[in-house]
Amino acid sequence: MAKWTINYSDRQIGKDGQFYGSLDLTWLPSTILAVQSPDGVTCEIEHGDRATETHTHNEMDVSTSSLSWWSNVATTWQAAYDAEQAAIAEAEAE
Repeated sequence: MAKWTINYSDRQIGKDGQFYGSLDLTWLPSTILAVQSPDGVTCEIEHGDRATETHTHNEMDVSTSSLSWWSNVATTWQAAYDAEQAAIAEAEAE
């Protein structure tokens, strides 16, 4: 299982330590600042105020299958990975 990290303020998603930034994370609920998932099955969610980046509370051991937005995590990361691979292939073809 993959280890996932989401950091809203940096607009980053990491999968197994490979991060992509400047991503569109508008699908992430507005109270979430960060998410850590060691296995893609459970996660810790850090909640707070995005405008001030003030932490309010954490939710521990949340089942990712209970999160309506979780499928966007892998999809968004994969799109960034695919774009990077396409850019590499294009550069090598030149």
